Amino acid sequence: MALFYICLLLLEEALQIQSLHFLAQKAMEGYVTGIHRSPLRGHSVEFAEHRPYNEGENIKNLDWKLLAKTDKKYIKEYVEETNLKCHLFVDVSKSMYYPENHAKLKFSMLAASSLLYAMQKQRDAFRISMYDDQIVSWESEIRSTRSHLNAIVSQLEHYWNNTSPSTNTKQAFSYQHFIKGVKKRNVVIIISDLLFPEGSDINNDFWDTLSYLHYLRSEVVVLHVNDAKSELDLYLGDQPLKFIDIETNEVIKLTPEEIASEYQNKEQARRKRIREKCLELGISFVDCNVSQPIENVLNAFYTQRNSRR
Repeated sequence: MALFYICLLLLEEALQIQSLHFLAQKAMEGYVTGIHRSPLRGHSVEFAEHRPYNEGENIKNLDWKLLAKTDKKYIKEYVEETNLKCHLFVDVSKSMYYPENHAKLKFSMLAASSLLYAMQKQRDAFRISMYDDQIVSWESEIRSTRSHLNAIVSQLEHYWNNTSPSTNTKQAFSYQHFIKGVKKRNVVIIISDLLFPEGSDINNDFWDTLSYLHYLRSEVVVLHVNDAKSELDLYLGDQPLKFIDIETNEVIKLTPEEIASEYQNKEQARRKRIREKCLELGISFVDCNVSQPIENVLNAFYTQRNSRR
């Protein structure tokens, strides 16, 4: 029962726990285990599962012992020795620190950590890059070991606890970084609020890069992190407020009630364009509202992945 509760925790409740290792592991154990499977199947030494035998199939992988006991025909499937390789990119730009409790950033850390725990349990290789619109602030190598996982989650925990993360790189960032080290049939996961500066070429660069990843036949998943209550519904009360652009520091004074309708229409149209663009490029899209339980994100993520296999 405790594990079930953990995976249904809302972010505001999870923030009371400082250990990201604990939260991510319990979320994975309570929900993800048994759902994530490598898409590759082969005939290695490790048994994966039984499946019903279909008439006309080769009988060399038939489980004869199970046939003798149950009088039913089942095929033995095995995990391919070469599992998938996953490249995870997490946006840590200034807009991800909204709202005041840094909900979008922390939600991203918990989601990323939970997914990495599942990948390591499956013995998939993975790496992670933390980026903003100017630099790659931290990135790991690609490995599949438990020590590698622990080192990554320790870095993510710096963000979780509002302390400055240590850095091992300060290279300039461009979306071409998403392609670095990615080969055919790899998995690329991008966690971001997808907020781009108005009038810049960054938006086009982002989609051009994802289009190229699709061309490489990589599986691309976009996790769109957002705080729907304030960023979509504009639920900010009816008093005049001073709005400050986190990225540019531009200031404007407005009463939320007066602009709510027009703003909601524009924001809904922006989100619709993002979904349509992902559909056009054959990219999986997952809406990640930070007010929803982490279970919803994990469920949507694996549903999207399984539907494309």
